[in-house]
Amino acid sequence: NGYKVVYSEMGSPITNFVTVGLTNLVTITNLISNTNIQYQFTCYAVAGTNQSEPSLAVVTVIPPHSVKRPRFVGRTGSAFTLTWDAHDEADAKTYKVTYGTVSPLTTNVVLVPVPTTSVTVTTGLVVGALHYFDFTVINNPGVESWPKQQLRDTLLPPGPADLKAA
Repeated sequence: NGYKVVYSEMGSPITNFVTVGLTNLVTITNLISNTNIQYQFTCYAVAGTNQSEPSLAVVTVIPPHSVKRPRFVGRTGSAFTLTWDAHDEADAKTYKVTYGTVSPLTTNVVLVPVPTTSVTVTTGLVVGALHYFDFTVINNPGVESWPKQQLRDTLLPPGPADLKAA
């Protein structure tokens, strides 16, 4: 005996499934925010045989809240240090910082595990160039928030305080 959940994006053939046994709770991960997901919930007596008619329903995937108050806290000739307020949702799993010299950003990604609320970025930076930074939250089911306000700043060449004696 048990339950089976089949699902897909609304309008697509239902091809994904999860067999959940005797529990009445299932978490499906890696869904896309703000999409409608259609699913069927079926009870079976023996694996592969339906005991009840499948019921079709639709749910909208709701993203977690955005990152709060992202800001720069440091800049040297070779790095940016960024911070943000801790996320208040219990299922927040990872902060994602996406950055580059072109907006929208696709060049560089840093994943920061919750509860850490800062990161120092040292790779993929270009001295003298304007850099853009976006911040999102990924929750435990794998749904990503909308990007929070974009930060931007120019990485200046090292000054006298940044130079080291040879």
